[in-house]
Formats: sequence, structure tokens, C-alpha cells
Amino acid sequence: MDSCVVFVNGQPFLVLSVAGIEIARFEISLQVALALFFDFHLIFP
Repeated sequence: MDSCVVFVNGQPFLVLSVAGIEIARFEISLQVALALFFDFHLIFP
């Protein structure tokens, strides 16, 4: 399972996919999107 943050018209969404097929999309706040981005880069520099 993979996850990524995608921006659609300036609104961030957390997208979950399995084998390249999207299974869920959640609307999230910009603050959460940035926290996920920075947490990921701190864990995997």
C-alpha cells in the first residue's frame, strides 16, 4: 500500500493506493499535509 499527498485546486488530499489503484482519498488540511511531508522527510532524508 502506498500513500501520497495530492493537491487539487489548492486543496490537499491524502491518497491511498494498492498496486497502483487508488482505494481512498481523504480531504486534509494544509497543516496536516505539511506535517506528513516533513515527518516523511525527517524519517527518510
